[in-house]
Amino acid sequence: MTGFEDHAGFTISSSKLQVVEISYKADQFTLENIDEAYFNEALNFKDKETKISSLLQNAFNELLIKKPLKSKSVSFTLPFEFFCTAQIPYDDTLLHSDLMRELKWELSLLYPFISPNDLVIQFYEIEKNILNDLNTALVLAIPRKYLQIIYNFCTSNNLKLKFVDNIHIASEKALAANVNLADKGLTGSVYLTTKYLSVIFTLNGKIIYFKVIQPKDASEVLSHLHKELTSNEMLKMNPGLIEKVYITGDDISNSLTNTLSDSLKIDFIRFNPFDNIKPSPALFDNYCFSEKFNSFSPAAGIAYRLA
Repeated sequence: MTGFEDHAGFTISSSKLQVVEISYKADQFTLENIDEAYFNEALNFKDKETKISSLLQNAFNELLIKKPLKSKSVSFTLPFEFFCTAQIPYDDTLLHSDLMRELKWELSLLYPFISPNDLVIQFYEIEKNILNDLNTALVLAIPRKYLQIIYNFCTSNNLKLKFVDNIHIASEKALAANVNLADKGLTGSVYLTTKYLSVIFTLNGKIIYFKVIQPKDASEVLSHLHKELTSNEMLKMNPGLIEKVYITGDDISNSLTNTLSDSLKIDFIRFNPFDNIKPSPALFDNYCFSEKFNSFSPAAGIAYRLA
């Protein structure tokens, strides 16, 4: 593939910075690096930019000391709390400008404490399908100030910023790079953190549903998943319609996937985003690669992204 640049994907959470670096050489993609560095204190994007930049820089420097970055092109995934998300029915006869105006208005109702003009908005048009009789737009919006912080960080480190994405959307791209979803009909994926649960359904490889949920505590995870998988308010779901759900997130264990599978009678799979890429030999002794691979799905997904 001519013209491919070495590319590093980063995931920022409140506690750490993760990196996955991909190179293209000898006519194949190679996984060059997978690592993480913890912040000195919890990262809060509501703090002053100088403090955020300092925490990011210290973690980035730690990663560089362990292994210098070869890539000049980088991309970032950010956690759920930075995004406004919604899936909104729309009239497919609307012009793009009219649709954007409609989506901004809907976001202003859902998130009245944020001005739509302060948001950078991306949306995916989802055509009506066998599970939904309506055309819908999957909307992800992020305050412009967060993107500016990431851009300034990249500029100060002589890096070229390519993409910024939501952690689950990026993780879904990692899943698509390793599993042929187009041949699997209806498929589910779940992203689980200490504060959030999100669910994506794809139909023949295309996203048809995305929802972010904030349970009160971990005891609610099972009930939320059961509702989404069997009696979804937007989709015509019913028990037995979906057979497999791929799960990722931070510290997802085989024990957890077994518990979910047994409780919900659906096969939950802790997938590996590096199954289909050749690793650098040095990575075979890397704990992140051998044991924590699942938690690097967002960084891998954004690193795999070409456009």
